[in-house]
Amino acid sequence: MRAEPVGARNQPGATVSNLLTLSIIGFALTIFSLSLAWGIVHNLREGRQFRQQLAERLSHLRLFRLMRMLGLDPHQYLHQEQIVDVERHMRACEACADTQSCEQALNEHNPDAVADYCANFEELQDLRKRTEKVDHESVV
Repeated sequence: MRAEPVGARNQPGATVSNLLTLSIIGFALTIFSLSLAWGIVHNLREGRQFRQQLAERLSHLRLFRLMRMLGLDPHQYLHQEQIVDVERHMRACEACADTQSCEQALNEHNPDAVADYCANFEELQDLRKRTEKVDHESVV
């Protein structure tokens, strides 16, 4: 007489129990995956809407015109820079007391004239240099 290995007997109750357990785990994983996918899509939509609102706000500031004159793409700026930096730049522009001097320099297409009093000028110049460096490296 040969000995059967442990668990080799046909146990219909164990098979149904295993299938039920696997089905529950599969269902839970499906629900989790769908929830995760929904969360990602929702987050992407919220982020896009938030950046559109920032772009609208930025477009009304002298900062927008200065960026364009320095050769920076304001929309690319919104997607590459951290939001905390974007907000800081926008608040500095909104709070600036030298609006007439800035407006005159921008109307004369002389962005370097704002260097002495613009709180954002130095950082925008650094950003321009970084952007030019990346553009140059991508060409090479």
